[in-house]
Amino acid sequence: MQKIILLTLTIIALSVSTTSGKDSSALNDLKRPEFNFRLSDTAPEQPAANTAKKINNSRFAGVFQGTVTVHYTKKMVTTTAEMTIDTDIKNISKSHYNYYVIPAEDFYKEYAWVLDGMKILRTVTISDNTIYITDIINYEEDGGNSQIRTLVFSPDLSALTFLKTEFDDEKTMPATGHIIGRFKRIK
Repeated sequence: MQKIILLTLTIIALSVSTTSGKDSSALNDLKRPEFNFRLSDTAPEQPAANTAKKINNSRFAGVFQGTVTVHYTKKMVTTTAEMTIDTDIKNISKSHYNYYVIPAEDFYKEYAWVLDGMKILRTVTISDNTIYITDIINYEEDGGNSQIRTLVFSPDLSALTFLKTEFDDEKTMPATGHIIGRFKRIK
């Protein structure tokens, strides 16, 4: 058994070429890519920007109407809905589940609004043609409600797809669900 193993290792050792493929004369005529990786010796011509360029978000503002499918606690309902997107920060008091105040020239805004005597913390984040809106409601010692909405606009901003995911662990009416909507700009 030892002789067979020793013989096998000897055959393998003798069959292995001692030259690399790059140095083999049989491969001289082959064209192969050479990757010359090295760091640049020069510094960048312009320093990196520390802040994002501000853009005008009024392109999103308007009134939208469409169809939504609501799926909560083993029920699925399809209905029509309307939503408003506003860039006037003075209108925060109008905030609701279908009225969104977004920053006019920033990519992020945090604010609070009140519904039925409850304080709701809202954040708005804008990235390209997508708006993310979160609402957090703290029921103090009885859980809370968290929601995230994703509004994805068409390239010409005439329509949007809406997705809302909600989790509510209130003892009397717990709920987890989704709302999916398709909206067209009407104003």
